[in-house]
Amino acid sequence: MGEVRRCEECGRVLKDDSTEPYCKACDEKLDRQFDAIEDNIIIYKELMDSEIEILKKFEDSDIEDLFKKVYEKLSKEEGGLKQESIAVLNKLKRSFNLKESKLGVEKLAESKGKRKSKQKNNCPECNRRIKQSFSFCPYCGCKLKDDSESKY
Repeated sequence: MGEVRRCEECGRVLKDDSTEPYCKACDEKLDRQFDAIEDNIIIYKELMDSEIEILKKFEDSDIEDLFKKVYEKLSKEEGGLKQESIAVLNKLKRSFNLKESKLGVEKLAESKGKRKSKQKNNCPECNRRIKQSFSFCPYCGCKLKDDSESKY
């Protein structure tokens, strides 16, 4: 008798002969989450750490396809890629060690360390409202403070 396989998401016993790691219900749920993350990136120009954790459950090819699709849509916006779009694409790229050359897209501009914000409580990269005490922007991952800076 073979080893009992369980869904990696919910722990249910997998009854079919599929090599998929998830049951049908969890697979559908993850697909919906994937679509919602894609929408968040395109509409709100943000990618949260919790969304990155969900994306880690997908195959590399799915992440590469996501990057290319998002890159294409954001590039078509009036005026081309804006700073907030570049920031979210760079976060996705860094999180999954993606290479533009492999994906067939132009190299993205990189953020250079700490930037001064025009408004004290806004991220200099994505311009979202943040707390002054943050070291990194929770929306785009921009580094806001040098490691040596501290309020204490």
